[in-house]
Amino acid sequence: MRAILSIILALFILSAVSCKKSTQLPSNSLTGKWRWVKSVGGIAGLTYTPQNTGNNFRDEFYADSTYKRFENDSLLIQRSYSIIKGYNYTPTQKVDVLKIGDWRSSIYVKNDTLYLNDLFISDGFGDTYVRIR
Repeated sequence: MRAILSIILALFILSAVSCKKSTQLPSNSLTGKWRWVKSVGGIAGLTYTPQNTGNNFRDEFYADSTYKRFENDSLLIQRSYSIIKGYNYTPTQKVDVLKIGDWRSSIYVKNDTLYLNDLFISDGFGDTYVRIR
């Protein structure tokens, strides 16, 4: 019985050691470059897009917690960022929060789409971005 347990333990250790780690970031990771698609909100329910504003925004998030925002390929902002996991937004709702300087928004990444929503503004905006490959 002890020999069988030793063999099982050895196989488990060998399988764990031999696993290769992927160098690709998961599709739900924030790290990377993101192209702004639209912003929707405000008391009037406005929709802003690159087509109706003439502005193309690109947000870049780096693994070293550096954030850069570009407007029409000109650097606008460079700061550090952090993510607060499981923030108690309401007594029944937890959200992840993106913090860049004094600015905070809820953050949700699904596949290659990034959603940012104003946190403390009842008629705030929700921004949508897509990952740049």
